[in-house]
Amino acid sequence: MKIQSRYGIAILCLIFAASLPAVVQASWTDRLKGAVPGAPATPKPIEEESAPTLGAEHEQLVAGLKEALETASRRAIEVAGKEGGFKDNPNIRIPMPGPLATGSGMLRGVGLGRQVDEFENSMNRAAEKAAPEAQEIIIEAVRDMSIEDARGILVGPEDGATRFLRRRAGDRIAESFRPIVADSMEETGVTKAFTGLTDQVGTRLPGISTLDDLDLNEYVTGKTLDGVFTLLAEEEKKIRQDPVARTTDLLRQVFGN
Repeated sequence: MKIQSRYGIAILCLIFAASLPAVVQASWTDRLKGAVPGAPATPKPIEEESAPTLGAEHEQLVAGLKEALETASRRAIEVAGKEGGFKDNPNIRIPMPGPLATGSGMLRGVGLGRQVDEFENSMNRAAEKAAPEAQEIIIEAVRDMSIEDARGILVGPEDGATRFLRRRAGDRIAESFRPIVADSMEETGVTKAFTGLTDQVGTRLPGISTLDDLDLNEYVTGKTLDGVFTLLAEEEKKIRQDPVARTTDLLRQVFGN
């Protein structure tokens, strides 16, 4: 059939391209996007026909992407889980919740600077303790990725893999974070610091809500999840854009030199 013939030609062209010298080969990402002059456009899915079996080159593509994401996730978790990983990084540092965040300057102005710092630091320490729990869950989601998933990620946005992994594993990671965050908050004194701060707020700045209804554990868990995936997106972007970040032959083959 014509549809099958078109798929066959596209795959033969990809195999031919893979046999060319490295200096004239483009990355898999460029080839899939059809960015290389003369490269065949990837056929659009046809609902009436099932896609043909994909060959070794496509398996290499998937293997390269999985290696990239495992590398990126390990780097991200290593950064998030170290001491100061959240607290010292303005991109993921957990701020005061709700009205207390916008009123933190006022709180410092009325002599509550120490309490504000203690509360913020204890929340961020709790996040740093919980972050490593995400590692194996993310890697499991990476290893379960299909060829179709991989292709969509490679031709997608710079944070396409991060978005995919958050959809696939975010709820499980949050569930694993909750008990660790709760224990860590108890250990690092988050609840005590929060209670002490809100008591002072009620006395000195009655116009600011004391946030009695705030689920502090859920707040820190959500911010920890946000932080981990923010770092993962940064690592994904490095691998896509920076050749120095492509530390293995397979990564260089998939993403280019």
